Amino acid sequence: MGEEKVSEERFPWVLAILTPAILGFIGPIWQLLISSFPYWIVGALGESVCHIGLTTAPFLVLLLAAPLYRIKSLRETLGIKTLAYLYIGALTTSYFIHYPWALCIHYMYAVRITLRELADRVIPTFMAPPYDVAIRLSTGGPIDWGAWATPITWYWLLNVTTSVFMLSIATLFRRLWIDVEKVPFPHALVAYSLAENNVAEGGWNRLFTIGVIIGLAFQIPVTLRMFPWFPDIYGVGYRSCPMLTRWFGGDEPLGTIPGMMSATYNPVAVAIAYMAPLHVQFSTWFFALMYMIAVQIAYYMGYYTGITDIGTCGRYWCSPSPSTEPPLKFMAIAIGALIAMGIMHLILNRRYLVEVAGAITRGGQEHKGEAMSYRMCFLMLVVSLIASAAFWMWSSLSLIDVLVLALTAFCIWYPMGRLFGLAGAYWRSVDKGFVFFRLLYPTCHEPPTTQEFLVFRMSTFLSDTPTYPWGGATVSAFTSYRFASLAGLSARNTFKALLLALILAPLASHIGFIWILHTVGGEHIGIWSSWYLGGTWVLTGVSSNWITLPAREPWVEYSVLGAIIAVVLSWLHARFVWFPLEPIGYILGTTCASILFGLWSAFLVAWVLKMITLRVGGAKLYEGYGVPIASGTVTGCMIGMILSGLLWIIRFFIPF
Repeated sequence: MGEEKVSEERFPWVLAILTPAILGFIGPIWQLLISSFPYWIVGALGESVCHIGLTTAPFLVLLLAAPLYRIKSLRETLGIKTLAYLYIGALTTSYFIHYPWALCIHYMYAVRITLRELADRVIPTFMAPPYDVAIRLSTGGPIDWGAWATPITWYWLLNVTTSVFMLSIATLFRRLWIDVEKVPFPHALVAYSLAENNVAEGGWNRLFTIGVIIGLAFQIPVTLRMFPWFPDIYGVGYRSCPMLTRWFGGDEPLGTIPGMMSATYNPVAVAIAYMAPLHVQFSTWFFALMYMIAVQIAYYMGYYTGITDIGTCGRYWCSPSPSTEPPLKFMAIAIGALIAMGIMHLILNRRYLVEVAGAITRGGQEHKGEAMSYRMCFLMLVVSLIASAAFWMWSSLSLIDVLVLALTAFCIWYPMGRLFGLAGAYWRSVDKGFVFFRLLYPTCHEPPTTQEFLVFRMSTFLSDTPTYPWGGATVSAFTSYRFASLAGLSARNTFKALLLALILAPLASHIGFIWILHTVGGEHIGIWSSWYLGGTWVLTGVSSNWITLPAREPWVEYSVLGAIIAVVLSWLHARFVWFPLEPIGYILGTTCASILFGLWSAFLVAWVLKMITLRVGGAKLYEGYGVPIASGTVTGCMIGMILSGLLWIIRFFIPF
């Protein structure tokens, strides 16, 4: 017993440090050397399947480690726990390396060049260096590290303080989510299936390999579309978004339906959705259907005139839009539902909260499997909140602004973590994070003040995607705790690996980003020349978007309605086991997760496949055949995406 305890507490410091440091530096270089859209998304090591938040870096490290496990002595020495450390470091880092979203830098450096006068008035120098320094990102040249020291430090502090705050929350609720509720986290299940096949004595098993072949059969032809002469087998060149979502125009039959949504045909999205609970799958496509019917009725009543003249993407972004305009305003309803869903989960688990509160007041560590005592975890939460408050107040925000930011972080990403853990997907958009500030500040100046710019951009950006620190820390922490529980890794060591990655990855990533732009010159890099230099809306769009997020006035009553919907669905689903509807499906089915990214179709297909699986062979067929094949399919697609990135990097230096 004593030897077992010592072995469990051993922590691989070198591995835990090198993984985020190396991947953090390489990640931006890998992405920026990909010179063509959409490959700088799908071929990157970050959020390559962006509508479900799936990243490539964890698969890269697990695949690179696979050959080592064919050597018996190494396999026995390394074991699956080594793969767990690699996965935790790579997963966490992967949410800090996908630009322009990574680190909340977004287009700040570029607008210093393109909107020089306006940027000098609004954007402080701690967020972006002066023009004569920033211009070298475009032209290339020697790096003035002295001038870059302040922005690097500022963004590092932003990412670390917010990340540790969210890590504290994840650690505080780890036992409830992972040990008690057994939240599946499909992303972790897929990666663990790959790790398990790596450590198996006979290598990858037959079913997993079949899935890999299926994934490769789809992704390789998609990858080879980089060559104009290669046939478009799956039609990805026709009205498809980077995440392989098909949008419909008004000039085709489906596009004539006013409420029609885009539809994803990405097998990765279907495979991940296949691992979600049946009630989540059913609720998602059911509420998407209700959305379509509601828009159809509103259209016949005279609303949303002309909506069929624009494509399904424009029906979300442009006007008229059922998301922001009357009579439906689905966006405002959904934000109320999201916040209420998180609150209802806390209410339904009030006994856990009382137990944790008692442990905090009494001290001690009642549950030995935790990363630390609840009192220590709560102390870390308070310290990180104070540090974050000090950082933002130094950056020109008021105390009330800081408190609202913290409230937004919890109210958005606690329930979003539930979406990610149960559905394997999330609601990606900037529209949900501004709800509390919109109540606090109904209007803003034109152009905005520095305080208004910070309030708007940080509340919306940080609430958008896991590639920003609030979501990245939440998603990577909970998912890592899930993977660790499967691999038998202690919560304490998992926490250490997470903390190291959250500290090192933002710094390494920023340095890598600055270095590659100075070395190559942004004018030679596709994403810099187009997205960055074209991203002037990040500054000019503040005032116009201020009054439309989460919807145009009046919107509060719509959010209250959404909260009521979520409360009723949560209570009914908790009270009656047979009740098939719940709020996660409502949120995924009526927001841009389905409208823009088409997730409703993935969940519909996954629901049909899972129903057939369970009806034919029950849980045994699902766990013994369905999950391995689905996991292999995701892995096969990831291999194709990695190949895509490598080919584009080679092509950058050796055109072919």
